[in-house]
Amino acid sequence: MAADAARILLIAAATSTTGGGEHHVADLLRHLPARGLEVSLLCPPGGDLTRLAESLGIRVENAPVASGFPVAGVRAVRSAVAHLRPHVVHAHGSRAAFYARMGDPSAAKRCVYTLHGIEAGLNDPPLLRYRRMGVGRALRSRTARFVCVCEADRQKGTQLGLLDPERSVTIHNGIEMPEPVESGSFRGELGINERAPLILSIGRFHEQKDQHTLIEAWARVSVRFPSATLALIGSGPLESKLRDLANDRSVAHTLRFVAPRPDLRPAYTDADSFVLSSRWEGLPYVVLEAMSHGLPVIATAIDGIPEAVIDRRTGLLVPPADPRVLAEALMWAISEPDKAARLGVAGRARVAAEFGLAPMVEKVAALYREVAARSTS
Repeated sequence: MAADAARILLIAAATSTTGGGEHHVADLLRHLPARGLEVSLLCPPGGDLTRLAESLGIRVENAPVASGFPVAGVRAVRSAVAHLRPHVVHAHGSRAAFYARMGDPSAAKRCVYTLHGIEAGLNDPPLLRYRRMGVGRALRSRTARFVCVCEADRQKGTQLGLLDPERSVTIHNGIEMPEPVESGSFRGELGINERAPLILSIGRFHEQKDQHTLIEAWARVSVRFPSATLALIGSGPLESKLRDLANDRSVAHTLRFVAPRPDLRPAYTDADSFVLSSRWEGLPYVVLEAMSHGLPVIATAIDGIPEAVIDRRTGLLVPPADPRVLAEALMWAISEPDKAARLGVAGRARVAAEFGLAPMVEKVAALYREVAARSTS
């Protein structure tokens, strides 16, 4: 088989590109065809990914692989691989990997599974967690290669028995350096003075991102810096509880809840610092994006974040679920803007040197060619 003839089927279980895994898939859709690969996509109907693929002339198979009755999703994958005849089936996230490995009779030879973070069932009842871990371990043999977006996930996945370290590789997420945009529009939208400190956080309102701890920390910050504003961009099941907490802590007037939007550059441009209070992650795109805009990053020292943010050199790392330490880091960034800005400059240089989009795509493409060669031999 000629290398440039490889057929790749990407499988995603969600369709909004605001999520890290789907952001990753969107980048592959945009850039893999230029590397001589024939790409198709299988995902639930509707949403950003379907529209993007269709706009690029990429074939889309819609299938119920987000939730619902598993048999229908398994049958859809089996049908898709039968008529598309891919050399590589690349599943993104655990749900997509379940359907890919159950539905593809040749999964052991051609299924690539990218783990975009490992939750490990932190919020699940013990029995449900045990079952999910058991399914992941049982399907490990039906996987040609595992890809982790950070080395921390490769180590965690190995310890949990979810992947085989001999068939695993770490490929860090990568981004393009942003084009500059005019400053002031985001502050104007939120009614924030150009001289007032603005801290930005981006993420779904969910236990994973732990905005509860962030708001508790912000209550301490607001006492010392009453003119500072925290902008939370996101949506999700915990929004009403977070709003109630902001009211209870008397900081609602210093918070802005902002709906997700496709172009985050004005927000990054106008912010002074970026904060992420997550309990678990892979290698979050929002951290790389904030660094690429020159923002000092204050984030929890969990999973892949320390692989991007070097404590006290490109940002500040804090323990998870600790509002006191998080508040201290935020107050330092506000009170020492020149020193914080130097961290941001160093962070931007690190992303440009170590986390580029083109190298990431090329590493993925090289892995495809390796798997495709073996699957057809």
